[in-house]
Amino acid sequence: MPGKVVSRRDFCKKLGIGILTLGTVSKLALAQKNGRIPNIITILVDDLGYGDLSSYGATDLQTPNMDSLMKTGMRFNNFYANCPVCSPTRAGLLSGRYPDVVGVPGVIRTRASNSWGYLNPETILLPGMLKRAGYYTGIIGKWHLGLDSPNTPTEKGFDYFYGFLGDMMDDYYTHRRQGINYMRRNRETINPEGHATDLFTNEAVKYIQERSKSKAPFFLYLPYNAPHAPIQPPDEWLEKVKKRESGISEERAKMVALIEHLDHGIGEVVQALKNTGTYENTLLLLSPSGNGRKTLAFRRRL
Repeated sequence: MPGKVVSRRDFCKKLGIGILTLGTVSKLALAQKNGRIPNIITILVDDLGYGDLSSYGATDLQTPNMDSLMKTGMRFNNFYANCPVCSPTRAGLLSGRYPDVVGVPGVIRTRASNSWGYLNPETILLPGMLKRAGYYTGIIGKWHLGLDSPNTPTEKGFDYFYGFLGDMMDDYYTHRRQGINYMRRNRETINPEGHATDLFTNEAVKYIQERSKSKAPFFLYLPYNAPHAPIQPPDEWLEKVKKRESGISEERAKMVALIEHLDHGIGEVVQALKNTGTYENTLLLLSPSGNGRKTLAFRRRL
């Protein structure tokens, strides 16, 4: 059996979010003792509005895949962020500590004069703890906890990184921020083509396919950039929304299309778990980032 059996308390610390019930943690400990260490996927979506899911009352928007996580798992309606902006949310989620304590009270940005945080390099993050338990760890998507060494993903416990270092993309297709290319594969600067949501989804599917061949459990942190501004959905998704929702404004149609495109990507990730036979032994968590009061769907299969 890869890794080692850890206590309930230590596993809660490793997850770093403090939301697991004692019953769930007991089952995790039992699963580990029986040699079935669960895979873990944490999906973070950026700036999703509280009411912008059909499961939360949106009538002009269809999000069947995120809604399914709500329906088949546990749904937390009073899950609060420590801060309603990006960097602190991520620092809190990955460290299990108040963002201010680990040096991230505000948004980390490119220009020092407008940057409000620096992750303490000594901070231990969730992937580093999970590696000690035998997990292979990966992040695919938006990092936003440091632009340079020593605060890059592969220096903070992740075995694999594909994504964006910066705070936001000025364009979902060119993936630049103030003219700077922050797209990386591990430490290599890359320049992939395509919409950022599709890039992250496709890479996550590949990650699941590759890691399903290993006996070691995997952890995937999948922080999408969507639906953060700019509100830039693929044209085909925008047209589909306009045809379906008569009278919808252009601004609202773009937002709906961007979220529905994101939901489709999450569905592809879930389908990859099913196709590889890892669905039944994967903990999947979904949380919005940066909107203050947040919802979280926690789906468990053990």
